[in-house]
Amino acid sequence: MNRLFQFLETKLMPPLNKVANLRLIRAIMQAGIITVPFTIVGSIFLIINNLPQIIPPLAPFFEQTLLKFSPLYSVITTMSIGSLAIFYALATAYYLTESYRQEDKELSSFVAAILGLFAFLLTIIQVDITNEGAQLIQQTNDTSIIYNGVTMGAWVTRFGGIGIFIGILTAILATQIYRFCLRKKLTIRMPEGVPDGVSKAFASLIPAIFIAFTMLLINGVLATFHTDLHGLLSKPFEFVKELTGSWLGIVVIMLLIHLLWAVGVHGTAIIKNSFINPILLVSLTENINGGTNIFAGDFTNMYIFLGGAGSTLGLVLLMMFVAKSDQLKILGRAAILPGLFNINEPVIFGAPIVYNPYLIIPFIVTPIVNVSIAYFATAFGFVNKIISGIPWISPIGIGAFLGTGGDYRAVLIALINLAISIIIYYPFFKIYDGKLYAEQQKN
Repeated sequence: MNRLFQFLETKLMPPLNKVANLRLIRAIMQAGIITVPFTIVGSIFLIINNLPQIIPPLAPFFEQTLLKFSPLYSVITTMSIGSLAIFYALATAYYLTESYRQEDKELSSFVAAILGLFAFLLTIIQVDITNEGAQLIQQTNDTSIIYNGVTMGAWVTRFGGIGIFIGILTAILATQIYRFCLRKKLTIRMPEGVPDGVSKAFASLIPAIFIAFTMLLINGVLATFHTDLHGLLSKPFEFVKELTGSWLGIVVIMLLIHLLWAVGVHGTAIIKNSFINPILLVSLTENINGGTNIFAGDFTNMYIFLGGAGSTLGLVLLMMFVAKSDQLKILGRAAILPGLFNINEPVIFGAPIVYNPYLIIPFIVTPIVNVSIAYFATAFGFVNKIISGIPWISPIGIGAFLGTGGDYRAVLIALINLAISIIIYYPFFKIYDGKLYAEQQKN
């Protein structure tokens, strides 16, 4: 273990330190941290809404009491976790501008945040351009509707995790346009004595015009190809439908999901929920009728997403019981309850893992190791095939036991994967925690 720490500290961490200290990366990491309260509050009410699945014997009781008020309290989850991209757009522009303010005091972080949100909002509505001109897209399917160009689920779909990456990009673009306008004196300057709010409003007018025309150009070009920034993001991943039949294919799927998460894109929503889940349901149906599919039902949440994408339950346990830094220690205590039910937005955006060079490596490697163990254990007959659908929020071991028709060996595989996730995360966590603790002591 000492040799591993020595290797990490001398060979791997120096270049990662340089990446972590980049202005842009720091801004994105700070943006992730600021979303923690919203993800934790949203997770609490998400768990309440799933109590009948978590404790099936008490389902009638919950349905007659708490769930009667679900439309009321579910608003909290919808507007917190379902609006993460909005928070990211605001916070990324704000913190990026804060770093630039060290060199240029004329910049306003508040103005930049509003401009960043404005740029992001200009990507939400879907427009198609044909020979007949431009038109707002209208569409209805089983899971969502597109009304006047806006994709609606329980809430505006693109405001959630699936829109985070675009929110980051547009916030960066808006910030750079704002800086450019200030450097070139392309702003309206009010005389002294004018209230600060009025002065900031007029200072943002010309940058807002530049941003509007820039986004109009981008949207217009993409609309002629019948897509937009959000649609463009998902196009390269449609081939994953062909990868579910082999170990190598499943490894590639896990790699893609977690690479997307690492840069702030909701990899689970884009790849698993969009392309993989329908295939898993078909495979589960075949297994119920005697099939032998390994990757079926909720295989990922049973064996791989222990605590959520990246198998982060092991990381949360390390935060709770090993961390020295207050940041990770407190986050671990706050994230353990959601983590037990496979909800890990507080960790992904609070540690953060997104754009964090210290934790990205174990976040990507751990699921690949876990899926390999579960795949070959099933392939060699050590555990039963999956023959039952389970709620994705099933705690570790319980979902594996129920999904395999009561095979206790599946519980053992899940616990082995948890132990392995702790081992993989530990050296990277130790170095990151040490860095935070040193900063804490210094301040």
